[in-house]
Amino acid sequence: MIPIDFNVLIQAITGIANPTAMLRNKLERNETVIRLLKQFNLSPDSPPADFSGVYAYTLVEYGVGKPKAVLELFRQPEIRQAFQDAWGQDNFSVLLQAGEQFLASAELGDEIRVLGVDARQEFYQFAAVFIAIAKRTRTPGDVLAAQQLNSLHRQVAEVQTRLERLPTIEGIRTEMARLAAQPLPALPESSEQRRAFALAQQMRGWFETLGYRFEPHERWQTDGFEWIINVPVRRGRYDRILVRGIEGEAELRDVMALRQSVEAQNTDEGWLVTSRRISRAARDEVEKPENRHLDCYIFDELVDLDADFTGYIEWLEAEIKQRKIDAQYVPLACTKEELDPDTKQRLGISRYDERDGWIDGYLDRWLDDPAKEHISVLGEFGTGKTWVAFHYAWIALQRYQAAKERGVQRPRLPLIITLRDYAKALNVENVLYCARV
Repeated sequence: MIPIDFNVLIQAITGIANPTAMLRNKLERNETVIRLLKQFNLSPDSPPADFSGVYAYTLVEYGVGKPKAVLELFRQPEIRQAFQDAWGQDNFSVLLQAGEQFLASAELGDEIRVLGVDARQEFYQFAAVFIAIAKRTRTPGDVLAAQQLNSLHRQVAEVQTRLERLPTIEGIRTEMARLAAQPLPALPESSEQRRAFALAQQMRGWFETLGYRFEPHERWQTDGFEWIINVPVRRGRYDRILVRGIEGEAELRDVMALRQSVEAQNTDEGWLVTSRRISRAARDEVEKPENRHLDCYIFDELVDLDADFTGYIEWLEAEIKQRKIDAQYVPLACTKEELDPDTKQRLGISRYDERDGWIDGYLDRWLDDPAKEHISVLGEFGTGKTWVAFHYAWIALQRYQAAKERGVQRPRLPLIITLRDYAKALNVENVLYCARV
């Protein structure tokens, strides 16, 4: 492949007339993206096989309509090197530390903020698109054997659409983790690394939501990672916690490694966190008096330390009983129109009834689909929309409580918010604040 001059590429992207209007016109933007890809000898149907090509492809897909100052960020040698390291080491986690460090120190981040743009959010959006493209890199033989797949451009456009609906950096990082965890033909990254990366995104998002500060200390291994966070204990004071996240079962040897790291870094406490399982020996070890500064958590248990849903669960159970949904609910069927993705013309109708587990079965499969976006239940007045919502929340709550009782990974906790009670709320944040109060 002929080397791509990134200066020329960025100039071509930013030279497009009226980019703001183009962002509002999806069809025009898609046509421009395809034209630019072809102009630089990039196929809209399949990704290139080298880093330079994947990076250029990402610049086009992400960059059309973006201000020049934002694109300049991804022309910087430090940023490009971080992405090349992630590509070469088969480890997307190296992007996190490198990107955060560069944005914290570079004046370019300040230039972007002057535009009213969040530089960190742009970095993570770009990274998500890069991962989506890199995960679809195939050998020539694979490309010939997979002609039935959608074009790469269409797949990336779907990723872009999902990113546009994610207003927070935490949401974008979760999308990055989902993309990185997909077992698609791509970089020869191990499944252990993918799962550890996914756990890291969950934990970082949760800690940032709680306002915990991260120290520069960060280590990555094949199946895990290590951070130091600062947890406020009172005004102006905080505890330094060494957090060791691992993929797979946390065992006695992991507790020993945690203790060594805590001693080496001289932190106040050490937390061992995993997605799934903790061995009995590991739990017994942290219960010993000499290890009172160590703890083991499944990620769900870690969330339980700061998120108490008891009041909400009691309210939901009371609503179910009061409405008698647990005793009088009648299973309902549902239909879904199937549309041509290009013309939006109806091709047919799918009906989900007893054969598919009624509407409950459809919702189960929708929740299990990593490509899902949002779902709306439509129906005339009195057809049972509210009861469907409460009934499914009730079923999901029972699954959640059963998983918590058994100590296995929990499914989603269903949240019912009756919008009529918050008619004066101006946005989603107002709704959630009022519901919490």
